Amino acid sequence: MSEFETTDESGPTDVRVTTVIDAPARAIYELLADPARHADFDGSGMVRAAEGTEPLTEEGQRFVMEMLWTDGEREYRVENFVTRLKPERALEWLVADYGQPPQGWRWGWTLDPQVDGSTAVTNYCDWGSITDPEVLAKKNFPVVGAEQVAATLRRLEQLVQQEPAGSVPAPEGR
Repeated sequence: MSEFETTDESGPTDVRVTTVIDAPARAIYELLADPARHADFDGSGMVRAAEGTEPLTEEGQRFVMEMLWTDGEREYRVENFVTRLKPERALEWLVADYGQPPQGWRWGWTLDPQVDGSTAVTNYCDWGSITDPEVLAKKNFPVVGAEQVAATLRRLEQLVQQEPAGSVPAPEGR
């Protein structure tokens, strides 16, 4: 296995990291579109579990995640609203505190299949649409830094390479 390399393309209102994973976009997308698997590749330590096991199949779909704040103590839930879904190409959602409307930040993934069968994968968090200074102060963006996003990409690579496309099993108990 070659050395894991990432490119940090973050700006003042986003964290954006890209790597190339030696796997087809289909295999990677299968994991990304399954919220029940997100905790398996989360490099921040914040994602705990998904409520429900439905895969993401359409824009407008809602999914709930059990989370742990960066202090490692406060548990909370978020509701995510899918805003972009292009199978094997892109997946994005707006994040909201559970029971509240989205407040302007989004998480997303882009997949760019390469000629050699690998896939350029970008994971990002963008909070540039937040206009409420109270939200910015409360969340203290970036909540997750480029190093943690790179760790997520590394874990995703390891997970997707464990199983062939179409047969990535969910861990027991999920």
